[in-house]
Amino acid sequence: MSEKYLIFGAELSPYSIKVRSYFRYKNIPHTWIVRDQTTQKEYNKYAKIQIVPLVITPENEGLQDSTPIIQLMEKQHPDNTIVPKEPHTAFVSRLLEEYADEWMVKCMFHYRWRYPEDQISAANRFAELFTPTWINRIPIANAVFKKYAAATFRKRQKSRLWVVGSNENTEGLIEKSFSDFLQLLETHLQTRPYCFGFRPSIGDFGLWGQLYNAWTDPTANKIIESGYPKTLEWIHRMLNPKAEGEFELWDDLKETLMPILKDQLGATYLPWLAANNQAIINGDDQLSVNIKGENFSHSVSSAQKYHLKSFTMLLKEYQTIPNRHLLDSVLKEAGCVDYFE
Repeated sequence: MSEKYLIFGAELSPYSIKVRSYFRYKNIPHTWIVRDQTTQKEYNKYAKIQIVPLVITPENEGLQDSTPIIQLMEKQHPDNTIVPKEPHTAFVSRLLEEYADEWMVKCMFHYRWRYPEDQISAANRFAELFTPTWINRIPIANAVFKKYAAATFRKRQKSRLWVVGSNENTEGLIEKSFSDFLQLLETHLQTRPYCFGFRPSIGDFGLWGQLYNAWTDPTANKIIESGYPKTLEWIHRMLNPKAEGEFELWDDLKETLMPILKDQLGATYLPWLAANNQAIINGDDQLSVNIKGENFSHSVSSAQKYHLKSFTMLLKEYQTIPNRHLLDSVLKEAGCVDYFE
């Protein structure tokens, strides 16, 4: 039995690098394994579904889904915690992670597959992962295969923008949400290295997975590097995060963190989530919701069902908090509390 964990993942997967960054921070012995043609067979032995990350424990158990993986590891490796001491602050951190996983991914995926320059960049990187090893020894065949693979992947992925709700009707709001969040985060990070103070929280890991991946794509890279220096420093810092002190208390975080909760969760993500979950329950093919005075409409795919499952898990976490008075006051001010009743 190996004493190390194995993490099958890819740099292009925000959830993979989120887990890898967490393992690095916690100093949990692990080996990072790129899921590609050479490792697919081993990956298939443990994967229940074809997604990354896949974590293989020393007991040879396969784990998938980034949030439960981190939560399990946190119980087994409590030192150097990523959980703020105040229960209400800790839940806000978890809520930001949920926002990142389920809404910020729309922004990342949209920019990656909406514009030609980004499509080409990402498609070429994906093609590298799925090029057979033997073909690398034949230069001409290698070039032809990679060109074909990239073109095929590009066509497939740009046709799947609808899966994250990106279309001509919604793309303006998705892009504005991205830029608004960057502005708010930049302000918040002016006086602290991490989102909740001087060590990373689960909210940092979730947000970073999406923003790092966006930063690796041409269009979002230009946006981030054009005017968000503190955010850029944080993106680099989170590649191998270190504790630089303790978590801050909510009263110290509130001035610049509350605007993020109000704008990105209370006014944007949670209204969409509620509409999505209701559409899933109703069996609707389309959803339409008013977000900041604009109509946000898109088809409902099977992929949207996970949002309902994920929020149900978050709701259970909320309900286990014994005294929610302080948390509810925070959520109420942010315009979020009604979504948890």
